[in-house]
Amino acid sequence: MSSLNRSRRSMIIVFVAFIVPLLAAWLILSQNWYEAGTNKGTLLQPPITLEQKTDQLPEGWQLGYIAPENCETSCENTLYVMNQVDVAIGKDTDRLTPVVLHQNESLQADFNHSAPHITQLVTPELISQLSELPENTVFIIDPMHNVMLYYPTHEDKKQMIAEGKNVLADLRKLLKLSRIG
Repeated sequence: MSSLNRSRRSMIIVFVAFIVPLLAAWLILSQNWYEAGTNKGTLLQPPITLEQKTDQLPEGWQLGYIAPENCETSCENTLYVMNQVDVAIGKDTDRLTPVVLHQNESLQADFNHSAPHITQLVTPELISQLSELPENTVFIIDPMHNVMLYYPTHEDKKQMIAEGKNVLADLRKLLKLSRIG
């Protein structure tokens, strides 16, 4: 084989070695065969930035829930899971505060016995800023007051505990990667 043919063959091999991965990546992305992201909750794009009455929120990260009119099974399960997530987060428990937001003070009295370790706030202004969120969801608020992820609540306690594991997994990642709060 002549040196010219060997050179051409080497150039073709180098060319193919660079082009084939690019074509494969383009094909995978254009056909939506790859799903980016590892979060278990629903990511808000763009995040909801809380601008009013944020001084009422505790420092650091919050695991939030908007209290319904009547705290029934789904609500009780959510409060239980929020408390369990706070305990399970371990050494980062001082960086996370579970928070229940109430529309008015009369609703807050019903929650004191259900969630004694959860911070309760009467903040209709914050609730109105969170109107984009679906009802009965647990959400994560970062130290810069951005709501970025939310999770559904469930009537079935086992499903809610499984959802709590999803919340815990995402919170662990966020707290590990975060340099604030």
